[in-house]
Amino acid sequence: MKNNIKKFCLRTLLAILPAVLFIAFYAIVDPFNVVHPITTDAKGRDSVIVGNNAGFTSIETYLLYNDQYHYDSFILGSSMSQNFKASYWKPYLNDSASILHFDASSESLTGIINKMRFLNDHGTTIKNALIVIEVKMLGRRPNENDILYVQHPATTGPWNWLKAHSLFFNAFRDFKQVKYALMPSRYEKELQNEGIITGVAPNRIGYLNEMYYAEFDSIIAVNPDEYYTPERLKRIKRENLPSVDQPAIDEAVEEQLKTIKEILDSNHTNYIIIVPPRNSNPQLTWHDLWIMKSIFGQDKVHDFSSHPELVNNDRVYYDYAAHLISAKCKMLLDSAYKEMSTKSIENPYFKQPKQR
Repeated sequence: MKNNIKKFCLRTLLAILPAVLFIAFYAIVDPFNVVHPITTDAKGRDSVIVGNNAGFTSIETYLLYNDQYHYDSFILGSSMSQNFKASYWKPYLNDSASILHFDASSESLTGIINKMRFLNDHGTTIKNALIVIEVKMLGRRPNENDILYVQHPATTGPWNWLKAHSLFFNAFRDFKQVKYALMPSRYEKELQNEGIITGVAPNRIGYLNEMYYAEFDSIIAVNPDEYYTPERLKRIKRENLPSVDQPAIDEAVEEQLKTIKEILDSNHTNYIIIVPPRNSNPQLTWHDLWIMKSIFGQDKVHDFSSHPELVNNDRVYYDYAAHLISAKCKMLLDSAYKEMSTKSIENPYFKQPKQR
């Protein structure tokens, strides 16, 4: 009898051993940067892997650096907000303002609300906010079934922890992900050959959670034709859009916008909202602009979705996803603050922009 029990236990152990080893391998490698907290090395560089879930990176960057930098100013939005650099915004804030990019890939209004509540729950007052809301965000719902877009459980509740990590673990079961973990340089080379990635890794300022392409910016500034080659321009995808843009704000979206306004008011936040262009993507309708201005204020919402120099101009975007180049983001930010009326703003954290 004892021998039978031993044999059964041994067989069971051998049967589950591969799964246990694979789970251990996943936990050690942590290919998506979601198992272990972000850490810094002796030179102050953090362990973020660029290209993973941006929402997770935002939360973990805050948790890592907040005790040191005491963030109070946040750039919120999707990846469209990343090129609004902290250095562009800083001149319009008090010298003591501490900025953090707090974005997520394909961010939704729900995601922004959850992040703002997360900050308040952690004792952080949102003194300043730059919110970048592209038109598509108004109709976007959170995607909780994709490893690039699932929200961090710290913003959605502990009940979402198992679901989120199940997504990451199941994605790791893909052979390509295992190969990437074992031979990252070889796999990256394959992706370059397939034209999926450029081979140029973005620069990153860890404590700002800011990513940018210094090499691309330099080329575009000096010789745009070197960057906007015929081959690159061919890869830019245009969507078949209706001739007349349809309103995106329904009752549910309007309530979400009002919730954002309530949180901003409760924090006495100095804020500005920018609606950027996205190449041939939909433009903000007068109906939606009127609702946004009625909620947030005439001087707070700045619509550039139909900017004549930027719409349908492939040479002001980095890629087919219509990420506006940083120089144009600076232009929009400066234009928005120039237009903003400061007479109605009575906020101790706001100051006039420095003279350039």
